Amino acid sequence: MLKGIKSKKLSSIIRNEYLKSIIYPLLIIELTLLVAYFWSNHFVTSATQNALLEENKVNIAGIAERSAKSIDLEFRSVGDITKLFQSRHQQFFSEKESNSMNAADKSYLHTSDGVLYNLKKKEDSCTLFYSSVSKNEPARIQKAVATEKLDPFYNATLSTNDNVVQVYFNSYDSMNRLCPFMDDALGQYPHDINIPTYNFYYLADQKHNPKRSVVWTDAYLDPAGQGWMISAIAPVYRNDFLEGVVGIDITLEKILTNILSIKLPYTSYAMLVDQHGNIIAMNKGLEPIIGIKEVSGTYDKPVEKTISKPKDFNLLKEQKHPITQLLGDMFKNHRAVDEFNGDSESFLVTQNTIDQTGWRLIILVDKNSLLAKTMALKHRTDNIGYAILGLMALFYIVFFMLIMRRSKNFSKIILDPIENLVKATDELKNNLEIAKFHSSNIHEIDILIDNFTRMGDELKSLYASMNTRIEEGVASNLETQKMMIHQSRLAAMGEMISMIAHQWRQPVNAIAVMANNLYMDVEFNTLNEERLRDALLNTIDLTQELSKTIDDFRNFFKPDNALAEANLSTIVNDAVLVIGKSIDYANITIEKPDVSDIVVMTHARELVQVIVNIMKNAKDAFEIHPHHNQKITIRFRQESENIFLSICDNAGGISDDVIDKIFDPYFSTKQDVNGTGLGLYVSKIIVEKHLKGNLRAYNHEEGVCFEIALPLSI
Repeated sequence: MLKGIKSKKLSSIIRNEYLKSIIYPLLIIELTLLVAYFWSNHFVTSATQNALLEENKVNIAGIAERSAKSIDLEFRSVGDITKLFQSRHQQFFSEKESNSMNAADKSYLHTSDGVLYNLKKKEDSCTLFYSSVSKNEPARIQKAVATEKLDPFYNATLSTNDNVVQVYFNSYDSMNRLCPFMDDALGQYPHDINIPTYNFYYLADQKHNPKRSVVWTDAYLDPAGQGWMISAIAPVYRNDFLEGVVGIDITLEKILTNILSIKLPYTSYAMLVDQHGNIIAMNKGLEPIIGIKEVSGTYDKPVEKTISKPKDFNLLKEQKHPITQLLGDMFKNHRAVDEFNGDSESFLVTQNTIDQTGWRLIILVDKNSLLAKTMALKHRTDNIGYAILGLMALFYIVFFMLIMRRSKNFSKIILDPIENLVKATDELKNNLEIAKFHSSNIHEIDILIDNFTRMGDELKSLYASMNTRIEEGVASNLETQKMMIHQSRLAAMGEMISMIAHQWRQPVNAIAVMANNLYMDVEFNTLNEERLRDALLNTIDLTQELSKTIDDFRNFFKPDNALAEANLSTIVNDAVLVIGKSIDYANITIEKPDVSDIVVMTHARELVQVIVNIMKNAKDAFEIHPHHNQKITIRFRQESENIFLSICDNAGGISDDVIDKIFDPYFSTKQDVNGTGLGLYVSKIIVEKHLKGNLRAYNHEEGVCFEIALPLSI
């Protein structure tokens, strides 16, 4: 602490200054009032919305039930018409013999492939199409002409209900009489159409409809070209023989226009779902909401089989969209009312059963439109709150400016000495110099300045001492590293001398044999000039091979301080020359690229030493884990400005427990064989310190790989 100067306490200054202000109490009071206002507004709005939702659930459920009954009446009307249609045809076929007519009617024609069809004779004529599958049936033309007397009844039936788009009779032998008339029946129907295989026929047969009542089909694609539709069908029997099936068609377009056009005072959508969970029809606005797009009802070629809606239209199948999952669960569990609350959409959902068909009418009402008035009221009250908040903000801006002016002097008293202290810490950090301080007149800050000054002096002294110790430690560490590298090279020299002796054994033995042979020739006086010349030439070749071995190993140990360009294949080949014989004697195969155009600027001999160390490591591993297919694989590649050299063996790999330690000095997994624990350590130092690259090891399926990554130029 600076002597002789009386300072004030910081707590005293803060208390004296802020007791003059009342800004915080005012802020707390005003914010509390605003929070209470917005909370009460939110509470009232939520309560109103919940009450409105509950009330509308009842109202909408009632509207949905009435709508379902209305739709049921529409379908029941179509069902009654179908029964009448069925009755008239059964009467017709019971009088079949009396209905026979002259087959010479020229409006009935045959195609070359056996289709019987008719031309339009008058305005109310109906289409007749007799498939080629029954071309060999007798009395086809008589039957076709006889059914023409039903055309007026077909037209009368067609006009009884606005929802009906076409009426027809399909016979067991694939005759189709349909009204209104089709101008292109030959192009619309497959000529060999087998009608009993379609759903609008077989759903009414004895197997599927033993009661012989009116049944409704699923939605299907109409072979007559009317697009997607549903049919009310009924069987026509003569005694117990199924003559055929009558049908009355309603297109999905008619259902959407006349049946699902439910009017509610809110945004709503409707869909019709059959008893199996298949969506028969839905408002177009539902497509983006449920993520299902209505399938086109047009096609380019005749419909040769029943085509139903895709499986995406089945609510009971696996659905990805949350709202279709809810609809499927409602359908399965017969819940009449439910709610869907999504991230961007919310709906009230109702479902009611249509008794005539067993189908379900599902209505979705947009909750946002339902609650639009309450949300508008909440928006207005929120705007009032925001206006109050804005006025408060304006008041406090002015008030704050006045407070800031009064507190400026107070801030200066505190901030100036602290800023000086910050500058002093920068000085201490950069130069280990401490600036001189003046009194701040604040008791606590003056104590801090005194403590900081003493600390700076102690740090300066400590830094000087530590700097000396660091320099000594660095020098010691460098010396230790040099000794390790030297020790590794001595160990390598011992191993290489052993290799030289091993490689010399064969040529020296050969020289000894030739010398012994010459001696025997001299003893037995059988030596001639040719034998002597051959022996001397062989001796010269063998001595040159011995000399080359010495040169290879001398080059390996020659100091290499100069950077130079070198081909990667040449570097690998030089390494193989050094250790290759030893590898061959150990029955190890070396696989390597023959030629490479990769040129690298590096210390080539040091890279050769690293490759030799890694290959010797692999050779030692095969001594521990020998097998008949021992192999070392060398690969290299270039990526951008780097090259990657990998050396892999199939000796079984290195345990995961120790693979991270293999580059540590004096660590070896082969103490019982011939390990110093320096080879890989020195290799890593050479690659990373001298060659500016990276060396790593990793296990693969059969053994271990060492990967050397180097820049193309150091």
